[in-house]
Amino acid sequence: MKLSTKCSIALHCLIFICEYENKLKVTSELLAKSTGCNSAAIRSIQNSLQKAGIITVTRGIGGAHLNKNPKEVTIWDVYHALEPEGLDHFIGFHPHPSRKCPVGKRISSVLKKPYNEIGNSVKNSMKKITLQQLLDEYQSYDNYVTKEE
Repeated sequence: MKLSTKCSIALHCLIFICEYENKLKVTSELLAKSTGCNSAAIRSIQNSLQKAGIITVTRGIGGAHLNKNPKEVTIWDVYHALEPEGLDHFIGFHPHPSRKCPVGKRISSVLKKPYNEIGNSVKNSMKKITLQQLLDEYQSYDNYVTKEE
């Protein structure tokens, strides 16, 4: 009943790409070191983001580059690129309620509407938050830490 960690890893990678794509070659190995994941997992995430048109990955000497303005990329865009089924499994139904029980045989029907409302609310919230907002937060945190020291 939680969002896949792939989404936070992908957002981590996107912030890294935005910050460093013009300074150095952003490879899956470099992103793996930054995220603490293995490079095969990073390449899988990059592949999904590339298929969605969010990034371009030039194999070999090129590295990863953002294709869109960070203001145009939402958390939903990233999540949906990684989880094409969307939020269908965000809240799951237990798989085997008793068909002999009055509650068990109706529970899926009873929960379907509220679960859809919850999923739509999460989706709409994700659509309101852009990569640029995350970058701004990242950069302001860096400034905040500097001021505190």
